[in-house]
Amino acid sequence: MIKPLSMIRNTLRLDEESLLPSEFGLLCWNVHKQNLGGRFEHFFGELLERCPIDLLALQEVKLNSAIPCVLDSFHFSLAPNIRFFNHIYGVLNGSRVPEHETSSILSTHRESMIQTRKSAIFSTYPLPGGEMLLLANLHAINFRSTRIYNKEIEAIFEKIGRHSGAMIVTGDFNSWNRARIGFVLKSAGALHLQSIETEHTHLIKSFMNYKLDHIFYRGLQLVE
Repeated sequence: MIKPLSMIRNTLRLDEESLLPSEFGLLCWNVHKQNLGGRFEHFFGELLERCPIDLLALQEVKLNSAIPCVLDSFHFSLAPNIRFFNHIYGVLNGSRVPEHETSSILSTHRESMIQTRKSAIFSTYPLPGGEMLLLANLHAINFRSTRIYNKEIEAIFEKIGRHSGAMIVTGDFNSWNRARIGFVLKSAGALHLQSIETEHTHLIKSFMNYKLDHIFYRGLQLVE
């Protein structure tokens, strides 16, 4: 496994709608490197028919330039953390409209067993009225101490904090104990972010009764 050199982008026609709709849908999902298979393509296609999904925040995405992917129907940027043979892996922000700007960071520390870094991606999209929405999507470091975990989360929230407007902060936080989730909630609270609590708790990955996946937001109104 070696570190990829650059972000992977998929840009569709630019003569289409360039603003997010006034009401939009978001899908946050750790796809566990399963997005190139026929089963995923079928499920994802059905999901798009049922739900108005305008933004994607996916973790552990697997891409290969030689293999078509159902995600190609979206504008997207992928911040890679692993390249293995012909496959690229990382976190992906996708949208029905072109992104305005996108940047990414890699974790300073590596996972203790497999020695890979984790990535986070930050994209902005124009909203009606001229404001920019920040979509921050992360896959947090997992098999390291609480001190290192906090340091990596702090770096991500420091970058997020430079955006003054509406934002969504989401992803797989690997918040599997009280100390970790406490630090995440403290960091989110410092930026006046609200947490989404869904009634469909079976859709949220958890470990030892601690949720790993979260969606935080500000400057927006939650409809459902």
